[in-house]
Amino acid sequence: MMLPSKLRDLRKKNGLSQKELAEKLMTTQAKVASWENGDSVPDISYIAKLTVLYDVSADYLLKDDKQEGQTIMDRQNTKRLGRINSIYWTIVIAVYLLASIATGRWSTSWVLFILGGAIWLIGAGFHWINSTK
Repeated sequence: MMLPSKLRDLRKKNGLSQKELAEKLMTTQAKVASWENGDSVPDISYIAKLTVLYDVSADYLLKDDKQEGQTIMDRQNTKRLGRINSIYWTIVIAVYLLASIATGRWSTSWVLFILGGAIWLIGAGFHWINSTK
């Protein structure tokens, strides 16, 4: 939730009209309306008064909830990609070992690592392209 929505929700939750809030903050109703419409941002002195009035932190007012949610999603995606990479490379190593044991040629099976790395790079490239959109 963004600052204008938070200001509007907190005002309504506390049963205040824009005019009543303006009187408590010693400002104009037009200024309060401007904050709630997103046309302007309250200066730091009003943020301080709002935190006391509504008993919330300045971080709560000023921090965009979407950014925090996005950070959590990024961490989850990073863990997921780490698991996928681990599984992928475990399979590549298993194929290498099986091919080496089956053929008895340990020295020529290293080509499987190059092929596995190339496939991994292609997949990582596609992921990077999709994540930058």
